[in-house]
Amino acid sequence: MRDLVTLIMMIVIFIGVFLFLASYPSIGFSSTRRKIERALPAQWSLSDFLRMKPIRGVTNQYYYFSEEVVKSLGHRYMGRLDGGVLHLEEAPILDCIIERKFPMTYLPREARSEDVFQAGLYALALLEGGVSCSSTRLVIIYCLQEKAKRCLAKRLTNLCWRCSDGKTFVIKFKPNRVLKKLQRLDEVWYNGRKPKPTNEANRCRVCPYSSDRCNYSLT
Repeated sequence: MRDLVTLIMMIVIFIGVFLFLASYPSIGFSSTRRKIERALPAQWSLSDFLRMKPIRGVTNQYYYFSEEVVKSLGHRYMGRLDGGVLHLEEAPILDCIIERKFPMTYLPREARSEDVFQAGLYALALLEGGVSCSSTRLVIIYCLQEKAKRCLAKRLTNLCWRCSDGKTFVIKFKPNRVLKKLQRLDEVWYNGRKPKPTNEANRCRVCPYSSDRCNYSLT
């Protein structure tokens, strides 16, 4: 009887741990971090890299791309991603998109939905261009502006993503979620649908930092 109770408790604990890991926002960060650390600065532009064929004798070599412009073929948007790690197999594979934000006063407890959406848009644009995104992670990094400026002053830009005083969230890229939100925006931007009224003031107000320096950027 005691063995049965012990077995049941072990099963309950196992299920609890599994559910916790499944819901934890930074799941997969250790493997993603290893890929970022192993990545070499890319010697090609992103567009050139996407046209390359696998390099003979080179496997699992990750490349880091910074400040590259990506364009959506299906939704008519473009943007400049902060960073991305890719490698080549039969097709280019996007390992992660890195999006950095620099709050002035406080660090969020969880990744802001608009920041996850922004990173997701970059990944979606690459997916539309033929890049494999089945295991892509969205890495959202928050670091206070003053600390980030000190990092830049010390020329530690290659290490700033690790900001020990910041917060990092790693989220699995789910194209359907991005597409669902993008479809609603496309109806307003391109199809003439009027925005729906909302009781959430944050969705309608002008950014309080619009007349001063941005609350989420160093520039």
